[in-house]
Amino acid sequence: MKKHLISTFTIAFIAMVLNIDVAYGQNFYKEKISRDNFLQVGIGLGTLYADNLGGLRMLDFKLRPGISASYGRKIHKHFDIRANVGYQRYRSQDIDYYPATVTQSWQTNNQAFASKNNLLYFDVAPSFYLFGADNHAFRSRINAYGGTGFGMLLNFKKTTNVTLNGVSNNKGLQTVAYIPFRAGISYSYNLYTDIALEGSLMMTFSDTLDGNEGFNRLNDIPFFGQIIIKRYLHPFKPFGLP
Repeated sequence: MKKHLISTFTIAFIAMVLNIDVAYGQNFYKEKISRDNFLQVGIGLGTLYADNLGGLRMLDFKLRPGISASYGRKIHKHFDIRANVGYQRYRSQDIDYYPATVTQSWQTNNQAFASKNNLLYFDVAPSFYLFGADNHAFRSRINAYGGTGFGMLLNFKKTTNVTLNGVSNNKGLQTVAYIPFRAGISYSYNLYTDIALEGSLMMTFSDTLDGNEGFNRLNDIPFFGQIIIKRYLHPFKPFGLP
C-alpha cells in the first residue's frame, strides 16, 4: 500500500512538472512573436498660449478637457511611429480681464476680446524611447520617450468683438498646420499594457486661433497633458483578446 502511494505521488508530481514545462514553453513561444502594433487612448487637460487667454507666467489661464487616440507600430527597438487624432477645448478669459488700454487697442484693430475653441487635430509622429526593447515582453518597467512630427488641425471657434456699434459674436472654421512636440514617462502595468503621463505642445503656423493677433510675440500654441493607456496588439487578432 505504501509503495502504491509513493508511486502514485511520484507519477502525479512528474505529470505536474511536465504540465508546467509545457505551459511555460507554450507561453514563451507565444511571446516570442513581438507585439509591434499598439493602440492607445488618452484623457487630460489643456490650455492655449494665445493673445486673449491669459498670462502663462502667472499661471493665470483656464484649463479645459481633451481626449486623444493613437495607432502605431514599433519600427526599431528604440523607435515607433504613430498616427494621432484628438479633440481639445479652449476658452479665453472674460472680456473684463484685460486693462482698458489693451481692450481699446483691440477695439481699434477689430481684435477678438474673447473666444471659445474646439480643436480637432491629426498628426503623424515618430517617438524615441530611452530604453529600447526588441520584444514587448522584455521592455523596461519604466521608460521615457519623446518625439515630433507634422499635423493639421481644425479650429471651430466662436469669437466676441467689441466695436463702436456694440458687441458682435462670430463663428468660423480654420485649418492650420502645426509641428507637435511630445514627451512622456511610461510604466509597464502588465505584459500587454502601459500607463503613461504625456505632455504635448503644438507649434502652429497661425496667430489667429483665438481671433486675436499681435498681442503676444509668438503664434498661438495649444498644449496639454494627458494620462495615456497603451495596449500592445496581437499580430494575428489585433482587436481580439490576448
